[in-house]
Amino acid sequence: MDTTHRIATDAVLGLVLLVGLALTAGLLAVSWGGLYWVFDCLAGVAAASLALLRGPRRVWPVAGGLAVAAVAVVVARVADLPQEPGPVTALALAVLVGSGIRTLPGTTAVAVAAGGLTVVGGTWLTALPDAAGLTAVTVVNAVTWLAAVAVGMVLRAVDRGHVT
Repeated sequence: MDTTHRIATDAVLGLVLLVGLALTAGLLAVSWGGLYWVFDCLAGVAAASLALLRGPRRVWPVAGGLAVAAVAVVVARVADLPQEPGPVTALALAVLVGSGIRTLPGTTAVAVAAGGLTVVGGTWLTALPDAAGLTAVTVVNAVTWLAAVAVGMVLRAVDRGHVT
């Protein structure tokens, strides 16, 4: 990917994440009330920033994104807040997981996929016993993780010349 394409891609991603943060904050402020929206936005900003800092063979943004999402899941459960990670954090995490699977060495890529699945599992566990854990947040996180794994694997195969 050339520099111009990378800058354009990151600009669009940044705009999508920014709009997502604003919409999510507004919706949470109206529906949940209080200051919960601040917590969700902080997690979203942290994950989004890491997604924009990703790069080929960079482990630290991916590991950081997984950590942000995992901490958000635990804090939300302990503090009796709505489920996390929110939609922006989930999207940023999907970008990081897909990028990690695409560019990192094999065992590290597998660890990234497993870390993402662990976050999805944590989200599901925090929803129990409501709706057997299949809330909208759980489904969004599961679908974005699955899409990230699929896209990451396809792009990895294309980059290595296994698919033309």
